[in-house]
Amino acid sequence: MIPTGFEEAFAEAKAHARREFPLESCGLIVSGKYIACENVAADPSEHKEGDRNCNCKRCSFVIDPAVYAKYATGGNIDFVVHSHPNGPFYPSKADMEGQLATAVPWAIIALDDERVGDPICWGDSLPIAPVLGRQFMHGVHDCYSLVRDCFRLGKDELARQDIHGWPYDPIKLREYPRDDAWWEDNEDLYMKNFIREGFMRIDFEDAAPGDIFLMKIRSSQFNHAGLLLDNGLILHHLPSRLSRREPAGIWARQAGVWLRYVGFDNA
Repeated sequence: MIPTGFEEAFAEAKAHARREFPLESCGLIVSGKYIACENVAADPSEHKEGDRNCNCKRCSFVIDPAVYAKYATGGNIDFVVHSHPNGPFYPSKADMEGQLATAVPWAIIALDDERVGDPICWGDSLPIAPVLGRQFMHGVHDCYSLVRDCFRLGKDELARQDIHGWPYDPIKLREYPRDDAWWEDNEDLYMKNFIREGFMRIDFEDAAPGDIFLMKIRSSQFNHAGLLLDNGLILHHLPSRLSRREPAGIWARQAGVWLRYVGFDNA
């Protein structure tokens, strides 16, 4: 969805992406206007097929630091924009790291030979999407994003979204950049990071609204997280499904770990 007020800027960004295809385009939206930038990443002749860390212009982008600094002065950058020729339409770990480093929203424009998609935008300064009915998108609206956003919103805002019984005022959990299917590389995104964020393990019998459960879904690593709500319901988000409430039932019984936020003083 194109953010309100930026329709013309993103139309120009999409046209730029088409001109540069099959290379990645890049640019900045500054005070509502799109600034096309030169991609100074490695030459396409250095492309490494199948290497997701390939740093050529077919697979990545680099904006000249001097150009970025010119427009960053005064804090007028609205978005960093780049294209993903032939996908994917969601951010990579490197994209997420870049967004955190710049501390401004980023946008991806995915396109192929025929179609140019609308931008996928993310970053903490953007409005938080409603927690129910989200379309799944790795790194933007996935199961960790749902957990993190519920803690960011807090009990009053969640109540306005018909999520009742949440025990916490807003709590900011850190974002953790991740590639899709990170668990297939034997990464531990959840256990180590939730403990780092001030959570502790609890017994299933003690679980209460606001607690987190972790599961292994076709994985040796915990790769799915959800939240316990009141009235025996959970809130979670699975790929190819909208985020939703469901009876705890089998999800609670099959959870491998339960966690509770206790903060850093008591963790």
